[in-house]
Amino acid sequence: MGQFLQVNGDYNIKAAEGARITLDTGPAISGGSVLVTGNLVVQGTSVYVAATDLEVTDNIIKLINGEVGPGVTLVYSGIEIDRGDTTSITPQNNASFLYDESIDSWLIGHGTAPGPFNYDSSSLKLRKILTNSTTDDGDLTLIGSGTGVVKVLGTANYEDQVTHDDDVPNKKYVDDSILNNPTFQIVAPQSQDTKVVIADKDITPNTSSEPGSLAFFTDTTTHSTYGESAVSIIVDGLLSAQFYTTRFEVGDLELGGGLDRNEITSRASITNENIYVRTQGTGKLQTNYALQLDKPGVTPSYVSNSTLLYAAEPDIGTTGIWFVNDSSETAKRNGELISKNKALVFSMLF
Repeated sequence: MGQFLQVNGDYNIKAAEGARITLDTGPAISGGSVLVTGNLVVQGTSVYVAATDLEVTDNIIKLINGEVGPGVTLVYSGIEIDRGDTTSITPQNNASFLYDESIDSWLIGHGTAPGPFNYDSSSLKLRKILTNSTTDDGDLTLIGSGTGVVKVLGTANYEDQVTHDDDVPNKKYVDDSILNNPTFQIVAPQSQDTKVVIADKDITPNTSSEPGSLAFFTDTTTHSTYGESAVSIIVDGLLSAQFYTTRFEVGDLELGGGLDRNEITSRASITNENIYVRTQGTGKLQTNYALQLDKPGVTPSYVSNSTLLYAAEPDIGTTGIWFVNDSSETAKRNGELISKNKALVFSMLF
C-alpha cells in the first residue's frame, strides 16, 4: 500500500556529513522509479548517471551554463567519450568532440582537454557539408599545413565515377582525360576543329583504334607524320604546323632539318616550289656576313619578270657568279658577272 507524506513548508532530510541518502525502489528490472515534479537542482560538483538509456525532452543541451566569459574560460567545452580499456588498440585515448575557444573551432580527435590531442584517426562520417552563402558566397575552404592534399579514398575507381559537370576530378581522371580524349589532344572548348594533337611512333598497337598511335592520328585527322613522332597543330581543320624531333614544319616550309639542322627547306612532300622571303615597303634582304651560292650543276631556266643569280665555274669574268634574265634576245639571257680587274681591261679594249 502506498504512503503519503505532506508537510506545510520546506522539507529537509539531513544525513551525517559524507553520508549517502538512498531512494530504494528495488532492483532496476522491477521498473521502479523516482518522480520529481519540480525542478531538480544539484549543487555538488559531479552527477553520475548509470542508466542504460538517457532521454532528455529539452531540445537544447547547454554546457557551462552561467559562464561569465568572455568566451569559454576553461578554453574547451564539449563531449568526451570514455573508450574503456584501450591498451590493445590504437589510438588509446578517449574520443572528444570539443569547441576550442582559443582558435574558435570545433575539434574532433582523441585526448582529454586541455590536450594534447591526436587527430591521426579522427574522422567524420556524413553525407553533405553545407556552407553559408552569406559568407564568401558559400565557399568551402580547406585549411591544412605541411604538404597535405585533399584526397578521395575508399571508393571503387573514383575517376570512373566523375561523370557530372560539377563533380570534383582527381589527378588520375585528369591524366586519363588528356590521354584518351580521344587521343593525346588539347581541343577547343566546344569541340571545334582547332586542336593540338600528339602522335607517337612507339604507341602499340599502331592501329586506327589505338589513341596516340600514328595510325590513329592519320585516321582521325586525315594528315600524316611520315612514320615519325610529332606534335601537330590543326587550325580550323587545316594542318598548320608540326613539331618533330629535329625539325619544325609550318605551311610548306621545314625549319631545322637537314644535316646541319639549321636549314629552311620545302616540306618533303613539296618539290619544285619557290620559297619566298618578302619585305614590306622598301625593306631589303640583309645578312651580316656573306651570301653563299652553291653550284647547282645546271643552268637555271629563265623566269619572266625576274633575274636569277647562280654559281658556276668561273669563265672570262673570273667571278663564278652567273645570271639568267628574261631578255627577249636569247644571247643576252645568260652571262657571268665581271670582276673589277676584268672590267678595267674590257673597258680599255672595247
